[in-house]
This record gives sequence, C-alpha cells and structure tokens, in this order.
Amino acid sequence: MITLNGIGASPGTAEGALFCYHRQEYAGPPRPVGSPDQELERFRAALRQADAQLRQLFRDTVSDADESVAQVFEIHRMMLEDQDYLEKVERLITQSGKGVEAAVEEAARIFSETFLAMDSAYMQARSADVLDVSTRLLHILRGEEEKPLTLPFPVILAADDLRPSETVQLDKKKLIAIVTAEGSRNSHTAILAKTMGIPAVVQLGDVVTPEMDGKHAAVDGSAGTLWVEPTDAICQLVREKTMDLEERRQQLLQYKGRPSVTRDGVSVRLLANVGSLEDCEAAVENDAEGVGLFRTEFQYLSASTCPGEEELFRMYRSALEKLGGRTVVFRTLDIGADKSAPYFGLPEEENPAMGMRAVRLCLTRRELLRTQLRALYRASAFGKMQIMIPMIASVWEMQEVRKTAQSVKRELAAEGAACADSVPLGAMIETPAAAILSGELAKEADFFSIGTNDLTQYTLAADRQNGDIHLFYDARHPAVLRLIRMTAENAAKAGIPVCVCGDLAADLTMTDFFLSLGVDSLSVPPSMVLPLRERVRLMTVGGGLPAQEKGEGDA
Repeated sequence: MITLNGIGASPGTAEGALFCYHRQEYAGPPRPVGSPDQELERFRAALRQADAQLRQLFRDTVSDADESVAQVFEIHRMMLEDQDYLEKVERLITQSGKGVEAAVEEAARIFSETFLAMDSAYMQARSADVLDVSTRLLHILRGEEEKPLTLPFPVILAADDLRPSETVQLDKKKLIAIVTAEGSRNSHTAILAKTMGIPAVVQLGDVVTPEMDGKHAAVDGSAGTLWVEPTDAICQLVREKTMDLEERRQQLLQYKGRPSVTRDGVSVRLLANVGSLEDCEAAVENDAEGVGLFRTEFQYLSASTCPGEEELFRMYRSALEKLGGRTVVFRTLDIGADKSAPYFGLPEEENPAMGMRAVRLCLTRRELLRTQLRALYRASAFGKMQIMIPMIASVWEMQEVRKTAQSVKRELAAEGAACADSVPLGAMIETPAAAILSGELAKEADFFSIGTNDLTQYTLAADRQNGDIHLFYDARHPAVLRLIRMTAENAAKAGIPVCVCGDLAADLTMTDFFLSLGVDSLSVPPSMVLPLRERVRLMTVGGGLPAQEKGEGDA
C-alpha cells in the first residue's frame, strides 16, 4: 500500500480504479516567423476561431449540465477580449519580433504568474483560466485538434492538473473522485467536485505515476489522502466513513424547514454568504433563510471592463428572483487589497489592505458608487433587499454614502423607475474604529453586519492572507470578542439588528456566545446552514462569556 497526502479540496470518500491522465504537450518543429503584420493576422484569426469554439462549447455544456458549470467558457471568451492580454501579445510581436506562438506563450506565463502572486484565492484561480485560453490559441495556431478527456468507466481520475475546459467536459457519470499533483481548493476542479458532491484531493506532488494506472485506490477528500492498493483494513475504514457521511447528510436534512430556535426560545436567522447566482441556488437548496452577504465584487473581477448599470441590474434582479422572496443583503463593491481588476488602474500599494479599497474607492470615484446604487435600487422592485457598506471607519463615510443613496433614489423617482419603498442601508463593522464608534454609527445605519475576518486582521495587525503568521491571527482573541460585544450592545441600545458574517459565524463553538449577545442573524457558507441550525435547535443559551474573552483580571 502507498499512502499519499495532499490538500483536501472537496469532502467525501471514494474507492475504485485509478485512471492516470498525463497531458501530451506539443513537440513539433517550430515554424518560421513571418513579418509582424503576418503574425498579427494569424493571432487575430486564432482569436476568432477560439471565440467560435468557446461559444459552441458553452452551448454544448449547457445542454449536458447546468449553466453554472458552462460559465467557465464565458469567462474564457471575456479573457479573449482582455485588452491588457491582447496588447501584451501584440507588443511582443511588433516590438520584440517574436512569432505569434512564442508571444502567446510568454504572455500566458506573465499573466499566469501575476495572478498566482495575488493574495486572493479567487484571483489565483484565474491563473488556470489564462493558461487554458492560451493553450486553446496555441492548438489553433499549430493546427492541432482538441480532444476531450475520455474516461473508460467510473474511475478515480489522477492528473498533474486539469484545465478548466477539460474539467467541465468530463463525463460526470464516470467520475467518482479527482486527485491532482497541483491545483488549489479554489480551482475549477475543486469547485466542480464540490458541486457534484465527489471527493477531491489537490497538491499531492509528482507522486502519482503512470505505473499506478488501473490500480485499486481509495480517497478521503476531507483528510486529503490517497491510498494506492489500500489494505483491507483501509478499505473497510473508507466504506464505514462513506456510510457515516451519508448518514450524517440524511440527519441534517431533517432540519430543513424547521425554525432556527434554541430550546429556551431564542431565535436567530441563519443566512448564507454568496458571490454568484450559482451560490444563490446553493443557499436555497440548503434552506438558508436569506442571504446575509452577497459579494458583488466578483461580477467586477470576472469582467474585462467595468460592468455597466444594466449588467449589474440584471445580476441583482436574478439573485433576488432565485431567492424566492427571501431577503438578500448586497455588499457594495469591495475592490482593493487582495482583490483588483486591471481596468480600475489602481496604483500598486506597499500595504494595500490599509489603502484604497471598498468604501474609500467608492467615495473617491463616486461614479462607481452611483452606478452600483442605481442598479441595486432598480432591482429592489423585484424582491427583498438590503444594502451594506464595507470597510466603514468613520461616521462621515456612512453619512456621505447615505447622501449619495438619497440622491440616486431621487433621480430614479424622477425617471419613473420602479423601486422598493424602503431599502435598509447598513454598515459593516470590520475595523476597530467602526466597533468603537458603533454607538455613533448606529444613528446613521439601519443595521450592522460584523465582518470578523477583517476585524481580526485590523485589530491584531495580523495579515489574514499571510500563512506564516497564522498562529497570531486569532479570531477568538479577547480584543476581537470585546469589539464584537461592544458592537452588539450598541446595536441593541439603538434598536437596530446585528448580523455576524465572517468565518467566526460558522464556528459552532461560538454560537452560544453570539446568541447570548443578542445577535439577530448569522451568515455562513450555504453548506453550513443545516449544521448550524442543528446546533441552534439543540442548545440552550448560556449567556456566559467564552474563556477567550476573559483577559487577566476578568475572572
């Protein structure tokens, strides 16, 4: 037996035959380089052909799967129109004298490395998209036929890595698990595996060899383990765990449709954090009572140009319709820090987490805020909506946003646009300043939403993206918990609701603490809604402090 350890990317267990896939790279002779005009024309012809291929793949994939899986081809089409990418290839041809194939390869490498260097896991995953699109162009330029990866029968697929286009074209009926040498938890492969409910392990390293093809194997996607030729004892453990996981899923289903109320009658609303229409569907499937955090920036990050009002409006309207009458809390644009897009033209900052991001960007570039608010208020006619503003640190920031919101509503009324009569406008409490000023901010906000991830980062001066200092990034630190308590108390005094929407909200050991503070709602990943409801329904609110909040002298 061989035991290999990587990173669990999708939970679950599986047992079956390994199918080892090693991509054949092009090894033909180089072609002569023509004039810059000739090379540019070949590039443009390849772009047109790639666009046609991606359109067809989108149509084929939508008919065979759901549209959320097919969206990868729409993302790739947008990348074909990305001006930075196109200009880089063209400069390499005209100024460096490179052939189009060499120019595409170099541009792909540069952009891929740029994405990988970003702190955002979402943007790191775009590295694979750049390489995938560039590979498509190279196949076209070299006259190679694209052949989808074919699986012979239900297998555990083992690969160095899978391109997004390869992943979405797999025969899902013949896929029982995925293991890769490279990849990440946020890759298309991992996302697809989670969507399908199959286990996946990434970052195994170059240890799955062709000689393992066809051998019996077992996978634990939660632990990040692959066993090749497992012993009978390991197989039995995997089968028992599979049965336990299925039994656990069935147990949680009994909490669908039940109120989120503790044994002693304390109610809390359990909401979902989402970033796309597909996530909205997952929220409904997992019986979330609404959306407590809709991350609107993902629509900007996946676009090659800044989305306009109509495009934003359609997205917000669709999200509200998918939630079927449940309230959706939209967070306004939170671009900056670890999330950016080239078309914003943001300068490089030595400390971007402290720089031009979120509300600061929107108050500096008012047209961004006005466009987004116009789209949001127009969409409010199609469902229950709330709007919250990220990264508030001063009372005047909230006042300025409210003035802009009032101006936008007057504009829309004058235009005869339909809007909801009332759309609550709230503040995110994710800086120590906002928590300390929460008493004053409560006069300007209709509700609070505590973002524990950034609140922890800024309170402890510990970069949340820096894995080297994970021991110092402690969301249960007494200072963080006291700021949360202060915020909840000031919200209660002002009579406004308060939600917790950071990672700490999904920590089942903290549920008692939040409910003892009078927190009105908890917003968590969709998959955590039912486990959290189970926790709520089985508990009695103790009202005491968790040990972490008690500092020296507080005993």
